[in-house]
Amino acid sequence: MSLFINPETLDHNYIPEKLPTREAIRKEILDEILMFYRKSTRSYRGMHIFGGVGSGKTVLSRRIGRDLENTLGDEIIVCYVNCRFSRRIYRVLAEIARQISDILPQRGLSKDEFIELIFTVANEKANNLMIIMDELDSLFWGQEGTKTTDVLYLLSRFAERSSRNYNLRLLILSISRTQSFIYKWLDPSTRASFIHGSKYLKPYNSEDLFTILKYRAELAFKHGAVGDDILNFIADFVSKQAGGNARIAIDLLRISGEIAESQQAAEISPKHLRLAIRERAALPSLDIETLLALKKQKLILLLSIIEALKTTNRSYVTRQEVSEFYRELCQEYDEVPRKNTQMWRYLRELEYELSGLLDVSVSGKNQKGRSSRIMINAPLDELERKIRMLLKNTYGYDFH
Repeated sequence: MSLFINPETLDHNYIPEKLPTREAIRKEILDEILMFYRKSTRSYRGMHIFGGVGSGKTVLSRRIGRDLENTLGDEIIVCYVNCRFSRRIYRVLAEIARQISDILPQRGLSKDEFIELIFTVANEKANNLMIIMDELDSLFWGQEGTKTTDVLYLLSRFAERSSRNYNLRLLILSISRTQSFIYKWLDPSTRASFIHGSKYLKPYNSEDLFTILKYRAELAFKHGAVGDDILNFIADFVSKQAGGNARIAIDLLRISGEIAESQQAAEISPKHLRLAIRERAALPSLDIETLLALKKQKLILLLSIIEALKTTNRSYVTRQEVSEFYRELCQEYDEVPRKNTQMWRYLRELEYELSGLLDVSVSGKNQKGRSSRIMINAPLDELERKIRMLLKNTYGYDFH
């Protein structure tokens, strides 16, 4: 029986009804755009959204486009084009024209003719036109950057320069990772004409990602298939190891579900998530050289964490839970257990030495109480096997 009820809600192209953690800026931008369309005497406005990979730029812009269609109906045409797929401004213009016009001329058009066609057809169909130019910065390379600059200026001033009397308001919402291309490529006249305001999207933190994942999990999975423990695991991992990239977080949720379903599990477990992390995310390899660099006490401590995680079957364990296994394993390997302060220092050093593999943090508001949380972002059985082999052979075993 499937764990999913709406798996498409975890696709990159899915546009949700709500944007958890981005609702305020969604309303702010939407209100500004509606004010322009309804009350401005100008024919053009340019807005710019920028932020890192996975910060929600695309889904925010497309959600706003959908909101405008719902609000203005036949009074607006919304076009979306990802410039990275096109790589050339001519192809971008052709794609915009294709979305607006039902029939395109058989012969090739010049860029000026494409712009004329876009304005003419849009003016016949609606009073307002919105063009979303995603990843606009990908067009600024070599001679293409100069061509793009010229076209952006023409688009922003076309209604003023044309001999035709267009009754059309155009808003271009451009999207990029940074603003560097604006100052490197656009001359002052084009900057002033093309962009009239910018919005920066901060990277998602762990709490943001948890909120997003909680919402998507409720849409995608059957009730009880995903616990908050799993969502916190993903949120913490992605915020620290993937720069808060929400796409990676959602991918990990989806892949974990697919792995759990393939194993006919009733719910997603930490084991499924660790397998998903290995499949989706770039992590330090579990090679023997990495482990060989660790002292015996640290290997025992790492093994203690693994044993605690496997016993509790949770995504994280506390320092107290680890210490119980640590004392037992020290006895097994004829080592004197270190005091709590020393053990905590070892934990912090391991987090640095195994960057991306081990995560030590303090529980946040999504958990009851506040305590240390220790997680391993890799399949436990494989890691345990290598550590035990090293301990058995006192670091000298050439493991393959």
